[in-house]
Amino acid sequence: MKIIIEGMLISTYVKPDFKDKDSGEVTKGKPVLQLLVDTELSNGSIKQEMQDISIPIEKLSQYKDQVGKKVQVKCNFMSKSNVSFFVTN
Repeated sequence: MKIIIEGMLISTYVKPDFKDKDSGEVTKGKPVLQLLVDTELSNGSIKQEMQDISIPIEKLSQYKDQVGKKVQVKCNFMSKSNVSFFVTN
């Protein structure tokens, strides 16, 4: 399932490499987009939340000049618990 996340691109960065304590294997850090996303609350108020979105390294360059602008990012999602969806007005 694909979703679109829209928000202001605050920054891009690459996570540090991860080293497994037991095997010593190193996994390269992933590039991340930081988006400031508006979430409408049940009382009509708007809450702004920071969302970190991992992206493939080859797509990082297309966002470098978008910092400070509203962007839409097509995503998949993963969760260790159930995810609920709802339609907004």
